[in-house]
Amino acid sequence: MTDLFPDDHHRKKIVTLGDPLVATSYIDFAVLAIESDMIATRAVSAQGARPSYPTETMVHILVLKRLYTL
Repeated sequence: MTDLFPDDHHRKKIVTLGDPLVATSYIDFAVLAIESDMIATRAVSAQGARPSYPTETMVHILVLKRLYTL
């Protein structure tokens, strides 16, 4: 069977099965990053070490770890 809209069909199938990644589309990670920066400030190294990941990326990682119980 040839489907004219395979992406839509695949997305509907994932939604009906309950993929946790669909829930991440409703999360505003920028707001979470701002709030976490206000709560826990991150130290900046003056010695020229490798820069840390941006806060928004770290929030993404932590949410995905929690969704997949890693």
